[in-house]
Amino acid sequence: MGLLKTLLIIFIIYYLGKLFTQYILPALFYNYMDDKVKEFSQKQQKQRKREQQQAKSREGEVTIDYAPQDGKNKRPGGEYVDYEEVK
Repeated sequence: MGLLKTLLIIFIIYYLGKLFTQYILPALFYNYMDDKVKEFSQKQQKQRKREQQQAKSREGEVTIDYAPQDGKNKRPGGEYVDYEEVK
């Protein structure tokens, strides 16, 4: 009687696991992936809209960025490179 009960429990667990992996798990995965794709699409649309608004607001505007000048690393003629002649 105990062996039959154990086999029945193993059989039920096996088929519940099989049902879960065949039907429920893929449905959960596809639902999760669909949500992520929609979220990514919305982020892309927001970013495009923001870039278009920035482009419209800056149309015809010229900006020049200057690099900061450090007084301690100034050498006339560029950087000095130490080298050794090879014969």
